[in-house]
Amino acid sequence: MKDSRVDLARRKGMIGFAGLATTALLTPRWSVAQADTGNYPNKPIELVIPFAPGGGVDLFGRTVARVLNDEKIVPESIQIINEPGAGGAIGMADMVQRRKGDPYSLLGISIHVHLTPLTMGTQYSYKDMTPIAKLFTEYNLMVVQTDSPIKSLKDVEASLKKDPGQLKFGGATVGNSDQITLSKFATGIGVDPTKLTYIGYSGGESNAAILGGHVDVGFGGLDLIDLVEAGKMRVLGISAPKRLGGRFKDQPTFTEQGYNVLNDTWRGIFGPPGISADEIKYWQDAFTKLDQSAGWKAELDKNQWVDAFETTTFLATLDKEHEVYKTLLGQLGLVK
Repeated sequence: MKDSRVDLARRKGMIGFAGLATTALLTPRWSVAQADTGNYPNKPIELVIPFAPGGGVDLFGRTVARVLNDEKIVPESIQIINEPGAGGAIGMADMVQRRKGDPYSLLGISIHVHLTPLTMGTQYSYKDMTPIAKLFTEYNLMVVQTDSPIKSLKDVEASLKKDPGQLKFGGATVGNSDQITLSKFATGIGVDPTKLTYIGYSGGESNAAILGGHVDVGFGGLDLIDLVEAGKMRVLGISAPKRLGGRFKDQPTFTEQGYNVLNDTWRGIFGPPGISADEIKYWQDAFTKLDQSAGWKAELDKNQWVDAFETTTFLATLDKEHEVYKTLLGQLGLVK
């Protein structure tokens, strides 16, 4: 299928950037294969977030780091390292190459471990890293600027039926959960999703594109509620099966407006390849304590994140869902 209306130039630029960056990451940063687990950890941990600050994955990573330290689950500080670029490929390459065997490095990421290698043809995926824990899932928001002439999902539907490419949609990287949510919306109203104009951004860059009027309709995670409450965005629909609570209680879902659009995306933690079984167990135990802590439960409620915790079964889950995403993205003509 043709994908001419997607921002292909941006994608090609990202892939080129990924190639340059991975060349620079060939020097290992960890000269000893494993840490002394009897005294581990004994220095700060680096939690790599492979996206720019301000997006949903960044919020997730910073929240995880704070609660692990506040609840005294991990004795050493956890530093956030943003490594944006190429839909998470830069951060994944760093974990596999430069941070291989480094037990003081973790990666906070989402379904990009499937989507980026499938859509961009990048080298590394979840299969090249060490799955530690899946923590939660969250839903997608379709939003517009507060003063947008688009007032409802019906307006979006009418525009797409008149001309599928007329509106510019923006969200996270091409092929991400945002675009999948849009695809489900288009399919449900009888519009070919491959004819839509979708532009992918990294991290919080998509928020700036929405606010700056560079796209007509935006997508993002539940972290967009801050901009909604600030009066800068309006929610057209949430991809949840029923209306959420807390800060989202006044925001409508797609389903309550008659659109069968359900979609969510998980957030999880990976280690680099080459860490020991004891180090893996340390982090699986740490995240089990996190999941059971009062501080984390408060964050789940505050952000309306859905607890989906797993550790030892995480890899099997990844294997199953990889085939699902491969099929979905194939239908959009996005698989390399």
